[in-house]
Order: sequence, then C-alpha cells, then structure tokens
Amino acid sequence: MRAEPARRAVLAAALSGSVLSGAVVAGSVLAGCKGIKVLGSPPKPGPGVLTLDHAIAAEELMIARYQAASAALAGDSSSAIVAAVLADHRRHLAALQSRLVLPPRLATARPRPRPTPPALPAGRRAVLADLAAAERAASARLAKQLLAVPAPLAQLMASIGASEASHAVVLSGSRLV
Repeated sequence: MRAEPARRAVLAAALSGSVLSGAVVAGSVLAGCKGIKVLGSPPKPGPGVLTLDHAIAAEELMIARYQAASAALAGDSSSAIVAAVLADHRRHLAALQSRLVLPPRLATARPRPRPTPPALPAGRRAVLADLAAAERAASARLAKQLLAVPAPLAQLMASIGASEASHAVVLSGSRLV
C-alpha cells in the first residue's frame, strides 16, 4: 500500500513549479496549513431563517397539543373535527419544513426534542376552548411576523395564519362547545 502524500508536501510541490506572485503563494501556504479555520466561523442564520425555525417549532407544539386533545376526546363527537384540524397542522408543518434548507452538517444533526404541550383543562368544552385560544394566538403571532420575512415565506405564513383563524372559528362553533 502506498501512503498518500502529506498536505504540506503537495503544497510545497505545487509551489515550487508555480509562477504566482509571492503574496499569493504565501497566502496559499498559510491557508493550506490552517485548514478550514481560515474561513472563519459559519455565518449566523438570517432573520427569515430564524422566523421560519420559530414557526416550525410553534407548529410542532400545536401538533403535540392536538395529539393530546385527540387522546382526551377519543370517542367524543368532536374527535373527528380535532382529527381534521390535526391533519391540517401536519400539512402546515410539512410546508414550513420544506422551506427550511439546511447545510448538510445541520441537516444531519440531532432533531430537536418533541415539544411538551401544556396540560389540557378538564372537560370537552374547556379542551375545545383551549385549542381555539391557541389557534387565535398562533394566527396573531404569524400575522405580526409577515413583514419580517421574504415574500414567498410571508405568503405561506399568511395562509397558515388564515387557516389557524378558521380553526378557531370551527372549534368555537356553538354545536361543539
């Protein structure tokens, strides 16, 4: 088996036949010896990325809420509506996640822990009222963030916010509560 040449040996060989100026050659040698550190730290995510990440976390929490409510309301007449809204939130999460493009080193990192929803109140009416309040708060939060994100993300967030507002109306319907 032949050993691979050391990086410094390769750099030295390349430099000996090079016709580059001294400053460029010196910079090349230094960059080769320092490795990736010469590039500095990776840039921080922009505000749109952070907003998107927060929206994803909020949808994950909403899904956890609906899963808990679905278990608490199993067999109840309102369980079908809760299941339908839960399916909407899963679609919202998928749409938001599709917009988050991560570099390979972050995409393979450990996923964030599953969110723990707040405790549900007792009784069907209270559970549905709690879900409706959470939907109204989510819709308002998304509306406030629209000006801080790029237009395509703002359109998606506005659509999700409108959907969440409609969920609040459905959950507050007189025949459910």
